[in-house]
Amino acid sequence: MTKPNPSIPPFSLSGYKDGIVHPTLWLWDSWTYKEGHQLHLYALALSRSAEDGTPILPEHRNDYPFHIRHFESSDKGESWSDLGSVLTRSPDPDSYYSRNVWSGSATRLPDNRKLMGFTGLRNLDEDHPFLQSIGFAISSDGMAFEQIAQKPASCPNRDYDAIIEAGYYLGPKDQLGHKDGEEGGPILAWRDPYTFIDRDGVIHAFWSAKVSPKVGAIAHATLIETKAGFEIDTLHPPITLPDAKSITQAEVPKLYFDALNDTYYMLISACDRLFEGQNDSEVTKTLRLYKAHNIRGPWVSYKDEHSPIIPGLPNMFGASIIETDFAAGQLKLIAPVTECASAEKQLTFAPVQTINL
Repeated sequence: MTKPNPSIPPFSLSGYKDGIVHPTLWLWDSWTYKEGHQLHLYALALSRSAEDGTPILPEHRNDYPFHIRHFESSDKGESWSDLGSVLTRSPDPDSYYSRNVWSGSATRLPDNRKLMGFTGLRNLDEDHPFLQSIGFAISSDGMAFEQIAQKPASCPNRDYDAIIEAGYYLGPKDQLGHKDGEEGGPILAWRDPYTFIDRDGVIHAFWSAKVSPKVGAIAHATLIETKAGFEIDTLHPPITLPDAKSITQAEVPKLYFDALNDTYYMLISACDRLFEGQNDSEVTKTLRLYKAHNIRGPWVSYKDEHSPIIPGLPNMFGASIIETDFAAGQLKLIAPVTECASAEKQLTFAPVQTINL
């Protein structure tokens, strides 16, 4: 069962340079948006120790509720300021995010509001800690989640039949969110919503999904705004990837558009975990980049006939592209470092990386 809230450190006046090594927080996953010269970064965060001072080890972090942390940079990610927590789990035991909050997105709308996406986990029981739902909210300034939708935009339990009919895989209904995974594969994947506005002003959402117990895919929906908030207008069939059979979990997806070459780029964090409980030494996590001329694909490696795995980024996962220079064929990327790294680097942010297209 999720343990009581660990302390959430207040924002820090001290900054961080060449990445973020926070003295009191574990950090992982990321999403960003830019406003003028200010770059906003969000990450999942958890105190490195419980309220009684007991250390929280990275491998035990799912036993605790997370919060979403907000950082800001005015020098293209070379240094960061900590702006504190922007979202924690709901105190309402019936809420779809009463147990925990997982990764999401932040997108500037044409009227300058920010559309905030997040993953909500509800309180079920000790055997079902991972029932995920897709949630949306509005923020006026990116500093807090406001107008959080009272109901999730998509919930595998509530919308089970519609999700299956759209071509996605979900395990047996009574096993949704089970700690042991889905029919021999890893846990449910219905998380990490990323929103993207296309040239026609249509708002798309993409998130982590599956098409079988051990084959990851990307969910795709188009959104509309109603009096209740942002809702799914259409849940489209899953987006499959060319190397899907080697990816059991396609996580924290991001989409970017190169108007110069009329090309979309999709960044995912790929995991090949075959089953829950598998030894971490047997699991590989990679950052993969694809391109397509249509938002629905077909998607191919960003290096054409080569592997979509981005080289030279050991132990990096949950990344975000913070700057694009398509004319020069370069992307700037920021990424957290997984718990497989050395003790001083695990669950921190690495310095900005350059990707050559």
